[in-house]
Amino acid sequence: MMLDDLATLAQIVEGGLLPLSLIYLAREAQLNVKLTKAQFSHTLTDRLYERYLSSTQNEEFVSFLAKDFSSDELTDADQWRITLWTNAMLVDLFDTFEQRESGLATAEQLDMRVNLLKLGLMRTRGARAAWSLWKPSKDASFVEWFESELYDGKFDEEADEITASLNMRRS
Repeated sequence: MMLDDLATLAQIVEGGLLPLSLIYLAREAQLNVKLTKAQFSHTLTDRLYERYLSSTQNEEFVSFLAKDFSSDELTDADQWRITLWTNAMLVDLFDTFEQRESGLATAEQLDMRVNLLKLGLMRTRGARAAWSLWKPSKDASFVEWFESELYDGKFDEEADEITASLNMRRS
């Protein structure tokens, strides 16, 4: 009879501990999500600040960034450099957008990147060409969001011609 009582007592204790274990695991999962968000947020901020810092330390690159990107006097090399700079900015924006959709990035982090692109970079010939290359790889909802944010919903189809003139696509 004593063993039966102990077995019953063990089942009662086990029944009481199981919900506590589940609560503990749920709390750990919440903390893990918060930690992941904090780490990703730090990575996004660090990436942007590192880009700013390295830009300030490279006088030749700062001189390039100071150019009028809409000028007709830019060299082919300058146009390519604008396109490559734009690609770096776009990849950062794509990453931040995806992480915002997943709840890992804040609206402010996304807005900061959009605002940087709205300063005029995305109106340049090379940047429009870069977007026309990325556009087919993005889903329709992102394309609609992106073009409404950066082109007021009116991305010109002339960009395909620009892309072809810059020899950026295979024939």
